[in-house]
Amino acid sequence: MKLSDAELEIMEKVWELDAPVTAARLTERLAEKGWKPSTLLTLLARMVNKGALAVEKRGKQNVYRALVSADAYRAEAAREVLGRYYSGSVKSMVAALYDGKGLSAGELAELRAWLDEEAKGHE
Repeated sequence: MKLSDAELEIMEKVWELDAPVTAARLTERLAEKGWKPSTLLTLLARMVNKGALAVEKRGKQNVYRALVSADAYRAEAAREVLGRYYSGSVKSMVAALYDGKGLSAGELAELRAWLDEEAKGHE
């Protein structure tokens, strides 16, 4: 599932709230965007159609909840970037980040420690 930038902003708020949420509550949380309520409702309907959100009618309001976790969505997006730009090679991706000075010494140490832990789990 691929979310547009606007849909991802909404999804981030849904994940942040970590509970079923109404469109009115999302409108409050996204007030800085200046979206009209109809714009938000259109985006929410698209997200329901994509399978990102579930909707339930409660009285006069629709209540939305995430059908995919933030971690699962990000993992899927990372796999897509990896496949699309790096032919599935994690090494190529990390090399591109490192060669472009995208990784600090601390981040490299953190990555190295994580890889060491993963390697122990596969022994």
